[in-house]
Amino acid sequence: MDKIYITNHVKLEILNVGGLASTQPYNLNGFTPLFTLGYSNFPHCKILEDRLQSIAIQYNTGKLILPDSISENLTVKQCIELVMM
Repeated sequence: MDKIYITNHVKLEILNVGGLASTQPYNLNGFTPLFTLGYSNFPHCKILEDRLQSIAIQYNTGKLILPDSISENLTVKQCIELVMM
C-alpha cells in the first residue's frame, strides 16, 4: 500500500465530491477545512464518507469509517487519517 497514492486518491475524491477541479489533487493543503471546499451540507459529507470507505476497502487499510463521522469542520488531513492509520 503506497501512502502517497492513497493520500492523493483521498484528495481527488474530496475535490470531486466538492465539485471542484480535480487537476493536481496533490497540491491540496492538508490543513484546508472541508467547508472552504464547498462542504456545507449533509449530502456532500455523506457522499464523501461513502467514497472514503470505498478507498479504505479497495486498498485494504483495515479502517472503518463510522456513519456521520465526516463534517464540514474536518480538514483534508483528518479525512486522510480516517482512511489510513
